[in-house]
Amino acid sequence: MTDERHLGDDDDEPDSRGDKNDLAEQRTGWAQERTLLAKERTFAAWIRTGLAAFAVGFGVAELLGEVGPPWLASSIGVALISAGGAIVVIGFTNYRRALDRLEEHGVRGLPVWAMGILAFVLVLVAAAGVALVVSR
Repeated sequence: MTDERHLGDDDDEPDSRGDKNDLAEQRTGWAQERTLLAKERTFAAWIRTGLAAFAVGFGVAELLGEVGPPWLASSIGVALISAGGAIVVIGFTNYRRALDRLEEHGVRGLPVWAMGILAFVLVLVAAAGVALVVSR
């Protein structure tokens, strides 16, 4: 007689249950890590989108200012740069909320203060960009 075990077999042996519990805890830990990494990638995507809006805003203000009415180019540029700043703030807010929920389960991610400083600096860049476009 062979001692084969199949996935899904109910085994009531004490050490088998311990193994199953350990495996479940390990899988839960992996799932939490995957969730954390997904939240960090999502925050990075928000930052990239905000930076792209900054760049497009500067480009529109510079290129369209030479072709069409300067007030129109400036208005569109200011709107896009402001949208980029708002995107960064929204991304930070979402990251902070998600990290708060994950920390309730003992998962630690990148420090919120570091991400807050990054978001703050990018909002300052947006404000400086708006001032630069308006002053032209």
